Amino acid sequence: MDQDQELTNKVINFSKKIGIDIIGFANPDLFDRFSGKNRPLSFLKEPSAVIIVGIHLYDIMLDVWSKADEIGKNFQFADSILRNFCNSIAKFLFKQGFESKIIPYHPGLYLKDAAALAGIGPIGKNNLLITEEYGSQVRLSAIVTTAPLMLGKPVYESRFCEECNICIDACPAAAFKNGIYDKKTCRDYNYSNWKILSTYTRLWCNKCIESCPVGKNNN
Repeated sequence: MDQDQELTNKVINFSKKIGIDIIGFANPDLFDRFSGKNRPLSFLKEPSAVIIVGIHLYDIMLDVWSKADEIGKNFQFADSILRNFCNSIAKFLFKQGFESKIIPYHPGLYLKDAAALAGIGPIGKNNLLITEEYGSQVRLSAIVTTAPLMLGKPVYESRFCEECNICIDACPAAAFKNGIYDKKTCRDYNYSNWKILSTYTRLWCNKCIESCPVGKNNN
C-alpha cells in the first residue's frame, strides 16, 4: 500500500491537538538488525509503520517513578501520560480503518533507536535521543500500525555532539569510559543514589539530560 500523505497529516494534526510534543514514523523493515522480540512484526502482522510519540519533560517531576511492591503498584508518571496518548492515536486510526498495537516497554522496541529511524533526531554521546526542540528532555512511546503513513528519513549521526562533551563531563557516575556509555555503571550509581521524594517515589539521576545544551531555549 502506498504511503498516504493526507492520512499522515491527519495523524500529525490529531497528535498536536491532544498534546503530543513529538511524533515520527519509522519503516518497520529497518528494525531487522534487532532481535526478533524487539521488532514490529512481533507485535503486529504486516505492519506499515512504527509511530513514535514523545512528550517534553519540561519539569523533571514528570519523570518520577512510584513503586510499592507490597501492594503491587508500579507507575512511571510520564509513561502513564504517554499510554493515554497512544490509546487516543490507536482509536483514531481504528476509526480510519487501520489496526494498531501499543508497544509495551518490556519486551518492546528500542525507543530511542526507533526515534532515530523515524528521523526525529540522532542518538547523542549521552546515549539518548537528542531532539532539536527539546534536547534529550523527552520521554517516548511507540505504536505499530497497518496505516500507510509517510516514513521519516533515518538519522544515523549527531550534528549536535561533534566537539561537545558536556554530558560526559557532567556524569557523576563516570559512566562514559573512553566516551562509551556503560549501562551497568550508570545503573549501579542510580541504585545507590536515588533521589528519594517519598516512601514510594524516587527519581533517577538525569545529569546527562539536564546538562545537554540542545533545546534549552524551549524550556
